[in-house]
Amino acid sequence: MNLSHHVTRAEFEYSPTAMKHGISNKMNAEQIEKAKLVCANCFEPIRAYIKKPIKVNSGFRSLLLNKKIGGSKTSQHLKGEAMDLDLHDRKLFNWIIDNVDFDQLIYEFGTDTQADWFHISYSQGKNRKQVLRAVKRAGKTVYTPYSK
Repeated sequence: MNLSHHVTRAEFEYSPTAMKHGISNKMNAEQIEKAKLVCANCFEPIRAYIKKPIKVNSGFRSLLLNKKIGGSKTSQHLKGEAMDLDLHDRKLFNWIIDNVDFDQLIYEFGTDTQADWFHISYSQGKNRKQVLRAVKRAGKTVYTPYSK
């Protein structure tokens, strides 16, 4: 089953951690509908712009999987509203800010020019256009406002 033209449900639910630990990571109908929205409104415009495949590092996370990886209790991944993408270039990140409708966009770790990955979420009717940068400070993840 496809969630959008370029993203399958299997790809969105895939997790090596879930597989390794025998954790079920399947979406329900409501989560599938939200996953379709983030794929259509966030992933597909980026994919059309860069004109090449994009790996989904993480999409949906079940409650048990989210706990296992130490994810936030309020993570939008739990709702099917978020995805982490294997994208790195700061110029592309800045393009996304200006050209894609999203709730939250996070430049995850890395350097000033190359992120480790991008996190993007979509919340129908409630998009905040919040842009953050994740950094490690004293071993803890801290989210700071992102500036171009």
